[in-house]
Amino acid sequence: MTPACSLERDSQTLHRPSVAEGLALEEALLESICHGEGDFGLVAWSPQDRALVMPRRHERLEGFPEARAALAAQGWPIQFRSTGGTPVPQCPAVINVALALRCRVTGSAAHLEWGYRRLGMPWCDWLSELGVTAPNLGEAPGAYCDGRFNVRIGERKLVGTAQRWRRVRGCRDMAMLAHGAMQVGETPETLVGVVNAFQAAIGDPERFLPASHIALGQLLPEARVEAALPGLLARLAEDA
Repeated sequence: MTPACSLERDSQTLHRPSVAEGLALEEALLESICHGEGDFGLVAWSPQDRALVMPRRHERLEGFPEARAALAAQGWPIQFRSTGGTPVPQCPAVINVALALRCRVTGSAAHLEWGYRRLGMPWCDWLSELGVTAPNLGEAPGAYCDGRFNVRIGERKLVGTAQRWRRVRGCRDMAMLAHGAMQVGETPETLVGVVNAFQAAIGDPERFLPASHIALGQLLPEARVEAALPGLLARLAEDA
């Protein structure tokens, strides 16, 4: 798996759009790679507002209109995303980082694991540099939108990860967008409670566990995360 060589590095500023604008920002980043406008892109954003973000397939669930109205009444409107998984809260307590690369895929499913590690391992190194003990990649049973490549502290989920791949126009190269959403503030109980409220509203018996999540503020209450964020972005840019 080899990224193409030339780079176009984005600003290391933390953007503060709305949730809808942040999702569109990531989509535009991926599209720019697909159109051959660059081989590398990086963006970090934390929304000014809040929303419960989910795949559009949830719209077909029985009870969805009622659930949407109930969540909106609680101040959590629903937004849709293009990746799979379960609903994920977006709010000012969450920092998102999206890494886009133009790649030459040489294997089959191996490129998915490569993509997750390409995002997750520098993230773990950055956390270690901040003083977090033994960050790692893995599943967090009981977490919402769980996967094999969460960034964890122990067995608790700190960063949820996702990927999108598309063909670069006019060639066989691929464009990859790897996304990580890290809870920085609030408590796991607050955000897990929002997801569980949606589950209850649609009549789904599955519930997620606050104990399966952790926020960076619980680990490093005095940390100035935004000031440290350029260190994470620099690590993600190193191998591009």
